[in-house]
Amino acid sequence: MTKNSPITREDVLGAFAMDFEPGAGVLERYLSQYPEYSPQLVDLSRELSREFDDDRQLSADDRATVNSGMRRLQERTATLQSLREAPAKMFTDAAKTLGLPIQAGLALRERRIDASTIPSRIVEKLAQVLRASVAVLHAYLALPPQVSQLRASKSSTKPTAAERVSFERVLRDAGVGEEALSKLLDGE
Repeated sequence: MTKNSPITREDVLGAFAMDFEPGAGVLERYLSQYPEYSPQLVDLSRELSREFDDDRQLSADDRATVNSGMRRLQERTATLQSLREAPAKMFTDAAKTLGLPIQAGLALRERRIDASTIPSRIVEKLAQVLRASVAVLHAYLALPPQVSQLRASKSSTKPTAAERVSFERVLRDAGVGEEALSKLLDGE
């Protein structure tokens, strides 16, 4: 994988933890596929290989860590299908949360934005707000663009097939000023 991989460190480490079996070559496979996460993968491998005393009670810190991890896992409930069926309001609310115009939320819902033009930090934040993994969000955005049925029914002309545009163009069309646009695109 390259450093610009759409798969985040969290996704890689989560998948590794699910696949891990001591001595099964899983670590080597992940190290070759994701060399940029080598230190984290090795640390996680060591942690997963540790032996535990089953008779020892968990400390309050241990329980808090486990509970926090379980909450994060339970919150990640969005699937590709659930995003496809999600109402537009879910995407517009997510856009508002990220400080994006409503038009950007609708364009994301309709998959009219070329995903490669969206800064990765915005994709990560959007995935978090939508309670989806980055991989699921990327898979959703890779689906063919759609035309809003509501707008199609209100149109006096026959709607044309939706086409993908850059994230910057959607923001400009929504009237985002140059300073705000620079902050969104450059991450200042």
